[in-house]
Amino acid sequence: MPLQGSGVYPYIGNRGITVKGVPRGMSAVHHRQWINPVALVTNGIKTAFAGPNTATFEFTPVSGFNGTLLVGGRVALDVPRNVVITVTHGSAVVAESGVIEGLDEYGDFLSEAWSVTAGGVTKTFTGKKAFAAVTRVTVTAVADATANTNIIGTGIVLGLPLKSALGVAAGAVKELVDGAVVVTGTLVAASVAATDDPRGTYLPATAPDGAHDYDVWFITDDPEGS
Repeated sequence: MPLQGSGVYPYIGNRGITVKGVPRGMSAVHHRQWINPVALVTNGIKTAFAGPNTATFEFTPVSGFNGTLLVGGRVALDVPRNVVITVTHGSAVVAESGVIEGLDEYGDFLSEAWSVTAGGVTKTFTGKKAFAAVTRVTVTAVADATANTNIIGTGIVLGLPLKSALGVAAGAVKELVDGAVVVTGTLVAASVAATDDPRGTYLPATAPDGAHDYDVWFITDDPEGS
């Protein structure tokens, strides 16, 4: 069954067909290109800060964000991509959690819960959702986390513009890096799970550094949706 999309299943649009009087939804192959996306920016949203002590910190572009991606009172990413939060400690990280809020590439609200567990000297939350802009991040600790050092930045998971029907290798019909065919990237399918991106994502094996171009042709069951 195709993914539930902008219409009621079976999806009927310009690509819909009728077989023996029964409407059928049709899949399509969509091409997405990213030209020279920049490298991840480890502290692009918020530079190093101590964790809270049984409290919640709230950061926004006008109150707290101070990374290099803050321009003109706004944190807008070069392409829709994930957020990465890194927490370090001299001996044992104190558990933290919170929420990342922002906009997707269509300007719709997007949020993602984040957390790191206690223990170890370094813990990293690698987001799964692709943000085009980040508008708010909260950091909560139920214990004294002032010895934690936190930084908030971006990753290299790139957002898809339409819902990918399939993930991993099966979902990509063709994949190019700098015009050369590869089969090493990871495509993650769209999901309605709260922890996943609603359209799906692409993780290139060759990390973005501002000099690589990426092309992915992927299968979508909702070619007229967003």
